[in-house]
Formats: sequence, C-alpha cells, structure tokens
Amino acid sequence: MAIDFHLTLIRHLPTLANVERRYIGWSDESINQTVVKQDTASQKIIYGSDLKRCQQSAELFYPKSTYHGSPAFREMSFGDWELKTYEDLKEDVIYQKWLSNPDLVSPPNGEFLHQMAARVLFGLKNIPCNQPIVVTHGGPIRYVLHKYAPDERNFWLWNVKHGDKWTLSWDSRQCFEEEKRCKSISVERITESERMSDNT
Repeated sequence: MAIDFHLTLIRHLPTLANVERRYIGWSDESINQTVVKQDTASQKIIYGSDLKRCQQSAELFYPKSTYHGSPAFREMSFGDWELKTYEDLKEDVIYQKWLSNPDLVSPPNGEFLHQMAARVLFGLKNIPCNQPIVVTHGGPIRYVLHKYAPDERNFWLWNVKHGDKWTLSWDSRQCFEEEKRCKSISVERITESERMSDNT
C-alpha cells in the first residue's frame, strides 16, 4: 500500500551577508541569532547543508535532534560573484544574462542552476525516510518548488524567506522519485522576525 510522502524544507536563519544583501553561496558564515519557534517535544534526525548557517539554524529549530549535514544541500556556488551585491554586479553583462536564464548561464567559476539541481535531487532521493526535514538555502528550496509545486512558477518568482518552512506532499515516495508534481504544498513561518533578505 502506498504511503504518503512529505518533504519539509526550511530556509536557514540569516547571516550578516544576508542582511547586507550579498550573494552568499559556499562561504561558511554563522547566523545572526533570532527568536524561533522550537520543536522540543520530539527527537528527530534532521538533514541539511553542511554549512554552519544551516546546522546552527537546525540546532535552534530542533534542539533535541541529530543533524546530518551534506554538501548535496548547499546553496549554488556563485564563484566570482560570491559576497557581492546586486549593486556590485548590475552592470555586468553575464550577470544580467544569468538573471534572465540561470539554466544556460552560470556565474564565472560558479555553478549552473542544473548542476545545483542535480546534486540537491540526488541528496533528497537518498534520504531514507518518508517524512524528511531538510534545512537548506534559498536556491535549493526555490528549485524544488519550481520543479514540484502544483502550480508552475518561474524560479525567481518563489518568495522563500529565511525561517520559512515549506512542506510538500505526494501520495507516495515513488511519485516523488518519479519527479511528479506534489498534490499539496504549505508554508509556515518559524521565526518571529520579519527582517529577512532574499539573497541566499
């Protein structure tokens, strides 16, 4: 009998670079502490990016749980654009083309969107449970929503804030692994702060 498959994706809490609206991909910054809604009732295994900002966020969200970090769930690598702002890059022709089509253009010495997508999907499909919780970054979450949400939407049009908890549901794990669109989606805020930025 098919068992419902639920995937929960949480965007980490903001770092200083996020507050300054810089592109932060593989740089390993710590989070700025904030007030969050904690799940202290149960012990879980939480999965996510191996970067500090995700692990530290998971420790705040789920203080009694075990964290398994993996580079599969990292943000896109921004290469030469790492820690730069829109103002720094707005006159760059390659940057303008990347904003229009991240599938065909990559940051210099960085990743294409499809490269990030492939490693994120590989990581998700190798989590051995039917209700995984993954603490990750804006880019991976936007990609999963773009690929799996019931309503098709441009990658950049998904508004994924720090502290957002997105849950996607399928009739079975097989439906997810066959890359079918999910049957439902919901989002919950688990931070009390609205001072968030949209950079990764």
